[in-house]
Amino acid sequence: MRIKRLLAVLLALAFFSQTVALAQRRSAPVQRQTTTTDSNVLPQIKFTEFRLDNGLRVIFHEDHSTPIVAVNVWYHVGSKNEVPGRTGFAHLFEHMMFQGSLHHDDEYFQPIQEAGGAGNGSTNADRTNYWEVVPSNFLETALWLESDRMGYLLDALTDAKLANQRDVVKNEKRQNYDNRPYGLVGARIAEIMYPPNHPYHWLTIGSLDDITAASREDVSDFFRRFYTPNNASLSIAGDFNPAQARAWVERYFGPLKRAPEVTRPNPPQPTLEHEVRVNMDERVTLPRLYMTWHSVPFYTANDAPLDMLSLVLAGNKGSRLYKSLVYDRQIAQDVTAFNNAREVAGQFQIVVTARQGHTLEELEEAVNAEIAKIKTEPPTAEEMARAYNSIESSFIYSLQTVGGFGGISDQLNQYATFLNQPGYFQQDLMRYRNVTPADVSRVANEYLTDRRLVLTVTPKPRGRTSGEPTPASPAQAIVPPSQQTAGQPASGTANAATTQTTRPATASTESSTQTTASTAGVARPQTRTEAAATTPAGATPPATTAVRSGPDRRVHQDQSQLGGLYVQPKPQADPQFALPRIQHRKLSNGLEVLFAEQHELPVISMNLVLKTGAAADPQDRPGLASMTAAMLDEGTKTRSSLDISNQLAAIGSNLSTGADFDSTGVSMLTLARHLPEALDIFTDVIKNPAFPEEELTRQRQQRLTALLQRRDNADAIAGVVYASLLYGINHPYGHPTVGNETSVKAITPDDIRRFYETYYRPNNAALIVVGDVKPATLIPQLERAFTGWKSANVPAVNISAPPTRNAAHIYMVDRPGAAQSVLNIGQVGVPRSSPDYFPLLVMNHMLGGQFTSRVNLNLRENKGYTYGARTAFDFRRGAGPFMASAGVQTAVTSESITEFLRELRGIRGEIPVTPQELEFSKQSLIRGFPRGFETPEQIAGRLSAVVLYGLPDSYFNNYMAQVRAVTLADIERVANKYLDPSRMAILVVGDRRVIESHLRSLPEIGQTITVLDTEGRPEGSSEGGGGTNR
Repeated sequence: MRIKRLLAVLLALAFFSQTVALAQRRSAPVQRQTTTTDSNVLPQIKFTEFRLDNGLRVIFHEDHSTPIVAVNVWYHVGSKNEVPGRTGFAHLFEHMMFQGSLHHDDEYFQPIQEAGGAGNGSTNADRTNYWEVVPSNFLETALWLESDRMGYLLDALTDAKLANQRDVVKNEKRQNYDNRPYGLVGARIAEIMYPPNHPYHWLTIGSLDDITAASREDVSDFFRRFYTPNNASLSIAGDFNPAQARAWVERYFGPLKRAPEVTRPNPPQPTLEHEVRVNMDERVTLPRLYMTWHSVPFYTANDAPLDMLSLVLAGNKGSRLYKSLVYDRQIAQDVTAFNNAREVAGQFQIVVTARQGHTLEELEEAVNAEIAKIKTEPPTAEEMARAYNSIESSFIYSLQTVGGFGGISDQLNQYATFLNQPGYFQQDLMRYRNVTPADVSRVANEYLTDRRLVLTVTPKPRGRTSGEPTPASPAQAIVPPSQQTAGQPASGTANAATTQTTRPATASTESSTQTTASTAGVARPQTRTEAAATTPAGATPPATTAVRSGPDRRVHQDQSQLGGLYVQPKPQADPQFALPRIQHRKLSNGLEVLFAEQHELPVISMNLVLKTGAAADPQDRPGLASMTAAMLDEGTKTRSSLDISNQLAAIGSNLSTGADFDSTGVSMLTLARHLPEALDIFTDVIKNPAFPEEELTRQRQQRLTALLQRRDNADAIAGVVYASLLYGINHPYGHPTVGNETSVKAITPDDIRRFYETYYRPNNAALIVVGDVKPATLIPQLERAFTGWKSANVPAVNISAPPTRNAAHIYMVDRPGAAQSVLNIGQVGVPRSSPDYFPLLVMNHMLGGQFTSRVNLNLRENKGYTYGARTAFDFRRGAGPFMASAGVQTAVTSESITEFLRELRGIRGEIPVTPQELEFSKQSLIRGFPRGFETPEQIAGRLSAVVLYGLPDSYFNNYMAQVRAVTLADIERVANKYLDPSRMAILVVGDRRVIESHLRSLPEIGQTITVLDTEGRPEGSSEGGGGTNR
């Protein structure tokens, strides 16, 4: 089951989200101590389980390797528990759970983020989950918060809060579905595959008409029915004392009352009587084919064989569909197959995107041929081994984290909620080990029949079509949230199988040093890609009368008899944190090796950091560094591209390559027992790439098609144009790392070889190895493996000074009919080497680097303009960009710009930073620091920044002290020095016809509008974006 979680995340990066669930079994014993069996396959996962008198299941798992603890709560309720006319309630209520409760009627994430923790929540058709990961001394605080919203949410529920979250959900729909390529497909598939009375007929986000009409009493009734202790499971994993944790659980959750048992929907299995064919016209560049069949509920007999079938068809580059359609015939841009099983039904799906110049008819014919073949030609032993080993390794990789989506605490709750067996890890894996080739062919014959849905998506002509509404005036196009009422219809129905609701991305402590490549094949989506509705809340509500709902104290005794039970607990002393010991070696060829041992799991992460990236691209060959990195695993002197992919899959190892502006990364994640084979492949692609011309031709065509697809994505357009505005296209940071159409067509094998020979040298790189191996074993292997890779002089890459900007200026890219406007506002920032790095880190944290930041509380929680607003400094070797960004409702585009500029001026002194605000941000960064050292990949990522920016070995030891030393004077100084709203570029990607008149009404900057195309060229010009004196 864990493989499905991991592969689901990869799938979600390229395709719309889908919902998943499991099947239910009879209740397990109340109290037991259990471990998984057969530790030769999976490491032991020890846990203790008990129940409170009110029915709450509680699961403990100890892991003292890092001083953090995860709290995870699952409620066995999802969108399938809704009824027609009341859809979207499970997801909406997930949002409401972050809006404050009786004894903490404030922003839910405030105490979590002050503790340096993280939290989130998600909803799918079958369950809703919430989690926090905090320093171990804040466990009591996390339990107190979770118990208070389980017992006392309704006491703090107001009409104002409900109205605010309605707006947030609508923004979520616009951002994640309406404004996303192929975003409408999921809803259409659900409507066809399931009859109107089936609980999977609607999507998790539901109908916005239903959500708009929902009253406070409707929401309260939903809470009383489903958010009860006996419908929940609480999992605690990490560094904690079980006796103390049990006492806290009994103290905070014990008084909550049991409620009537929930009746589970059990509809008949849906069927299609014949093939159904549907076409949709969408604002996309490439046609796409969706084939969908009914399959089985989760954990039933044919579930695992269907998963294995999906991997044989589309699990890696050598899988049947990928090899045929993408690699050999090159008629498809991508292909995926997955078995999307849920609690009461499932569906198997194949999704293929056409390559430019090829037709949907070609794709369908090719897919049908491979389906027919798998029915009569069972998978080979090699195909089965690749599928199973990928699953097994992914099971183990997913055990690296105790919290979050897919962590151990989440898995314990998932198994408990749907199987009543928290320790089902080993049994789950055995389901896949027992699948035979005959099983795979059998389920293909049984389920992949002509009773299917064939849905095609074809490109809609660019621009506004006659079938689309044309606003009479911009002001009438969309009703702003402040003017919407509960009785007013919303803008439609949800458009994808699930809702992904995450908090705004926070600024990383270090900029990324590598770009990972995507994985070809996938299995079915799992919990992480479900309807995540983390909607916290508690910010300043709109100026309306707040009417509280009636008391709902579901406790056994009066609060007054429980002393300090309803007061936020004081944390214990901060735990001691021992940084991993970093060891240095240098190979005989000059390659520096940084090494850290971590023996909790048999996992090893290897990361080669080349200190050259896209900033070294020749001006007439932007994208060369990226293409060189992409070609590393497309064939060596002794291995073909397919050999590399198949051999990696056979040992369950993951290899990725990529380039950002300052570096190139080659990364490997492998099980320790496969280190010799994995290291052989890893070093082969680094030192022996062949750059075959036929593979470059294939890569070139794939990239050109991806560049076309980029025009469908407003965020991608904004990223390209924003860089050209700040730097100009001739600056090393002014072009996209992947290049442009002209340069990609021009790159030759000789260009790639010259770039490789110039920069791919051991003295221009460092190798970072973290995991379950000792230096005495590793270093001799590295010496042998890197033999023949020689050092040489490497030219320095010059990062020139960026152009200056004398005044603020609005730039607009027109996207007719866009559901949202994407805003990027900012200027050139500072290099990573700046002595002001730590003051800037703290300042940005409070401005827009966390959910409780100024910009997000203003634009999302107070105004309801956006699903999430954020700010970030991208620290690079040269001065990287600073950016404030959000996707906002079209009708409030100009108002959102005004609020962004207000906050940018405010942090400079107009809204002074308080001592409390400063201390909050510093403590959040300090206490959250250990969370970045939980897994080998996290540690390797931290060390990559040390290598790339030449940071001292003492950097990590001094990090907390450096943050602690930042003062109010430092914040005001760096804000005024590095943030100047009067000189910022303001980029808007949205519907010009609706927003232009509003933008022109903005004081001072409204008359500066320049309209650009999707490459950043002024309208009617063939020249690139302008970064000078605008």
